[in-house]
Amino acid sequence: MPHEAKDLQPIQFEITVPVEPEHAFDAFTAQFGNWWPIDSHSLARENCKSIEMSTGLGGKIIEHAKGRDPITWGTVEIWQVGEHVAFAWHPGWDEGAYTRISVTFEQNAFGRCVIRLKHWEWGNLGEIAQTMRDGYQTGWKYVFEECFANYLMAKRH
Repeated sequence: MPHEAKDLQPIQFEITVPVEPEHAFDAFTAQFGNWWPIDSHSLARENCKSIEMSTGLGGKIIEHAKGRDPITWGTVEIWQVGEHVAFAWHPGWDEGAYTRISVTFEQNAFGRCVIRLKHWEWGNLGEIAQTMRDGYQTGWKYVFEECFANYLMAKRH
Protein backbone atom coordinates (compact mmCIF):
# COMPACT_ATOMS: atom_id res chain seq x y z
CA MET A 1 0.00 0.00 0.00
CA PRO A 2 1.26 3.49 -0.75
CA HIS A 3 2.83 5.32 2.15
CA GLU A 4 0.40 8.22 1.68
CA ALA A 5 -2.71 6.03 2.05
CA LYS A 6 -1.44 4.59 5.31
CA ASP A 7 -0.96 8.11 6.72
CA LEU A 8 -4.34 9.59 5.80
CA GLN A 9 -5.97 11.30 8.76
CA PRO A 10 -9.31 10.08 10.13
CA ILE A 11 -12.49 11.92 9.22
CA GLN A 12 -14.12 13.27 12.37
CA PHE A 13 -17.45 14.96 12.94
CA GLU A 14 -19.22 16.05 16.11
CA ILE A 15 -22.81 17.06 16.75
CA THR A 16 -24.47 18.14 20.00
CA VAL A 17 -28.20 17.54 20.41
CA PRO A 18 -30.70 17.91 23.28
CA VAL A 19 -31.39 14.17 23.71
CA GLU A 20 -30.25 11.45 26.09
CA PRO A 21 -27.24 9.39 24.94
CA GLU A 22 -29.32 6.18 25.09
CA HIS A 23 -31.92 7.69 22.76
CA ALA A 24 -29.24 8.89 20.32
CA PHE A 25 -27.54 5.48 20.39
CA ASP A 26 -30.85 3.72 19.66
CA ALA A 27 -31.60 6.16 16.83
CA PHE A 28 -28.18 5.61 15.26
CA THR A 29 -28.31 1.82 15.51
CA ALA A 30 -31.78 0.29 15.74
CA GLN A 31 -33.32 3.09 13.66
CA PHE A 32 -30.43 3.30 11.15
CA GLY A 33 -32.71 2.72 8.18
CA ASN A 34 -35.09 5.50 9.24
CA TRP A 35 -32.54 8.30 8.88
CA TRP A 36 -30.06 6.97 6.32
CA PRO A 37 -30.65 8.72 2.93
CA ILE A 38 -31.07 5.64 0.72
CA ASP A 39 -32.03 7.69 -2.34
CA SER A 40 -28.59 9.32 -2.51
CA HIS A 41 -26.31 7.15 -0.33
CA SER A 42 -26.94 3.52 -1.22
CA LEU A 43 -25.52 1.17 -3.81
CA ALA A 44 -28.85 0.48 -5.52
CA ARG A 45 -30.11 4.10 -5.31
CA GLU A 46 -33.76 4.11 -6.57
CA ASN A 47 -33.91 0.30 -6.27
CA CYS A 48 -32.88 0.35 -2.62
CA LYS A 49 -35.75 -0.81 -0.42
CA SER A 50 -34.08 -0.42 2.96
CA ILE A 51 -30.89 -0.29 5.04
CA GLU A 52 -30.71 -1.92 8.45
CA MET A 53 -28.24 -2.37 11.27
CA SER A 54 -28.66 -5.61 13.20
CA THR A 55 -28.11 -4.68 16.81
CA GLY A 56 -25.43 -6.16 19.01
CA LEU A 57 -21.85 -7.30 18.66
CA GLY A 58 -21.38 -9.02 15.29
CA GLY A 59 -24.50 -7.36 13.88
CA LYS A 60 -24.49 -6.52 10.18
CA ILE A 61 -25.34 -3.36 8.30
CA ILE A 62 -27.24 -4.55 5.23
CA GLU A 63 -28.75 -2.93 2.15
CA HIS A 64 -31.84 -4.56 0.67
CA ALA A 65 -32.61 -3.79 -2.97
CA LYS A 66 -35.16 -4.86 -5.56
CA GLY A 67 -33.94 -7.81 -7.61
CA ARG A 68 -30.63 -8.21 -5.72
CA ASP A 69 -29.29 -10.27 -2.88
CA PRO A 70 -28.74 -8.33 0.35
CA ILE A 71 -25.44 -6.42 0.37
CA THR A 72 -23.42 -6.26 3.58
CA TRP A 73 -22.00 -2.83 4.31
CA GLY A 74 -20.36 -3.54 7.64
CA THR A 75 -20.02 -5.61 10.80
CA VAL A 76 -20.39 -4.31 14.37
CA GLU A 77 -17.16 -4.72 16.36
CA ILE A 78 -17.95 -2.70 19.52
CA TRP A 79 -21.40 -2.51 21.11
CA GLN A 80 -21.73 -0.52 24.35
CA VAL A 81 -25.38 0.53 24.63
CA GLY A 82 -25.80 4.27 25.06
CA GLU A 83 -22.06 4.89 24.80
CA HIS A 84 -20.23 3.51 21.78
CA VAL A 85 -20.74 1.56 18.57
CA ALA A 86 -17.97 0.76 16.11
CA PHE A 87 -17.95 -1.26 12.93
CA ALA A 88 -15.84 -2.40 10.02
CA TRP A 89 -17.17 -0.61 6.92
CA HIS A 90 -17.07 -2.25 3.50
CA PRO A 91 -20.27 -1.30 1.61
CA GLY A 92 -20.35 -3.76 -1.25
CA TRP A 93 -16.56 -4.12 -1.22
CA ASP A 94 -14.48 -7.19 -0.64
CA GLU A 95 -14.36 -7.53 3.17
CA GLY A 96 -10.55 -7.27 3.07
CA ALA A 97 -10.92 -3.71 1.75
CA TYR A 98 -12.52 -2.15 4.82
CA THR A 99 -12.33 1.02 6.84
CA ARG A 100 -13.51 1.51 10.41
CA ILE A 101 -16.15 3.76 11.90
CA SER A 102 -16.62 4.60 15.57
CA VAL A 103 -19.52 6.61 17.02
CA THR A 104 -19.53 7.71 20.67
CA PHE A 105 -22.39 9.19 22.71
CA GLU A 106 -21.65 11.28 25.80
CA GLN A 107 -23.80 13.57 27.93
CA ASN A 108 -22.19 16.95 28.54
CA ALA A 109 -22.55 19.20 31.60
CA PHE A 110 -25.55 20.93 29.99
CA GLY A 111 -27.53 17.71 29.59
CA ARG A 112 -26.97 17.51 25.86
CA CYS A 113 -25.60 14.53 23.98
CA VAL A 114 -22.28 14.99 22.21
CA ILE A 115 -22.01 12.47 19.39
CA ARG A 116 -18.65 11.95 17.72
CA LEU A 117 -18.10 10.02 14.51
CA LYS A 118 -14.62 8.91 13.47
CA HIS A 119 -13.90 7.14 10.15
CA TRP A 120 -10.38 5.80 9.64
CA GLU A 121 -8.02 3.05 8.41
CA TRP A 122 -8.00 4.41 4.88
CA GLY A 123 -4.76 2.57 4.12
CA ASN A 124 -6.73 -0.67 3.71
CA LEU A 125 -8.10 0.76 0.44
CA GLY A 126 -4.70 1.09 -1.22
CA GLU A 127 -4.38 3.46 -4.17
CA ILE A 128 -8.02 4.64 -4.03
CA ALA A 129 -7.76 5.63 -0.36
CA GLN A 130 -7.41 9.40 -0.89
CA THR A 131 -10.31 9.51 -3.36
CA MET A 132 -12.53 7.47 -1.05
CA ARG A 133 -11.60 9.58 1.97
CA ASP A 134 -12.41 12.78 0.07
CA GLY A 135 -15.82 11.36 -0.91
CA TYR A 136 -16.61 10.28 2.63
CA GLN A 137 -15.58 13.69 4.00
CA THR A 138 -18.42 15.23 1.97
CA GLY A 139 -20.73 12.25 2.46
CA TRP A 140 -20.53 12.14 6.25
CA LYS A 141 -21.07 15.90 6.47
CA TYR A 142 -24.46 15.37 4.81
CA VAL A 143 -25.38 11.96 6.28
CA PHE A 144 -24.25 12.57 9.88
CA GLU A 145 -24.46 16.32 10.39
CA GLU A 146 -27.70 16.79 8.44
CA CYS A 147 -29.69 13.56 8.06
CA PHE A 148 -28.89 11.98 11.43
CA ALA A 149 -28.95 15.26 13.39
CA ASN A 150 -32.29 16.29 11.83
CA TYR A 151 -33.77 12.86 12.55
CA LEU A 152 -32.73 13.13 16.21
CA MET A 153 -34.21 16.59 16.53
CA ALA A 154 -37.52 15.47 14.99
CA LYS A 155 -37.71 12.36 17.21
CA ARG A 156 -36.49 13.77 20.51
CA HIS A 157 -38.52 13.05 23.65
